[in-house]
Amino acid sequence: MPTPLYATDTDILAMLRDGYSNQRISRELRVDKVRVARLRRAHDIPNVVLQPLTLEQKWATRTRPVDGGHLEWIGERAKATNTPVMRYKEAGYSAAAIAFEIKHGRRPQGYVRADCDFKQCVAPDHVNDEAGRQEARRRLRAELGLDDLPEKCVRGHDQAEHGRLEPDGRAYCQQCKVLDKRAQRAGTAARRRKPQAASVEDVFRRNAEPIEDGHVRWTGSFAHNTPNLRFQHANYSPYRIAFRLHYGREPEGRTQPACGMPHCVAGAHLEDRPMRQRTNSLYDAIFGA
Repeated sequence: MPTPLYATDTDILAMLRDGYSNQRISRELRVDKVRVARLRRAHDIPNVVLQPLTLEQKWATRTRPVDGGHLEWIGERAKATNTPVMRYKEAGYSAAAIAFEIKHGRRPQGYVRADCDFKQCVAPDHVNDEAGRQEARRRLRAELGLDDLPEKCVRGHDQAEHGRLEPDGRAYCQQCKVLDKRAQRAGTAARRRKPQAASVEDVFRRNAEPIEDGHVRWTGSFAHNTPNLRFQHANYSPYRIAFRLHYGREPEGRTQPACGMPHCVAGAHLEDRPMRQRTNSLYDAIFGA
């Protein structure tokens, strides 16, 4: 197919970003070298004389800074997933994976994506691989005072191998997710019964959602405007379960949150009767009865 007599700016920019020199672009597209040079300067594409762009240089020409330290990808995308991708020397690359290597100097482990709120951001400081994401989520889980990961999930999968954490620190089983997706593709998801919880504590963890400032929101049922947990035809107080999981003992008397957030079930935010009595005694000793 003959080269068009009048190449567009898009044609020229494509060759500039692929690392070709002004002279070669001028020759192949039959355009003025001054025009090529002007576009190179306007888009801040490094000048090339003899050597083509490196992988990182070519990657940089396809990014655009966005407020907040984000980088928007303006290059090629995978058709099926719209994921930012790039070809370099006949090989395909993930734009996020290149950003990760720029930041960490090593190949990523698992899927790389940004943890910020800018969709498909490729800023090196904002992307993380699977290992990095899980480590950050383990730190968050520790800060929230959540328990260690269970040894096995409700289906019996080893969590040392398959255990993963959500962005908010909640645990889940990766193997269960894989099996669920396979079942959905096979059309058997509707026929499989939902796995039964093994204990009261399992039901509690399924319905306790960590949120900001160390609070934990109860997402289960309520009875008379109070969190309620039902397991094996019996009702339990999520407050008492959370208290026991956190303090390692059964609460005495009424147990309720002392943090000011209604219905908070964070163990560290709960008080039983002896704790309230100690608090009141201290208050009276300081300020008078």
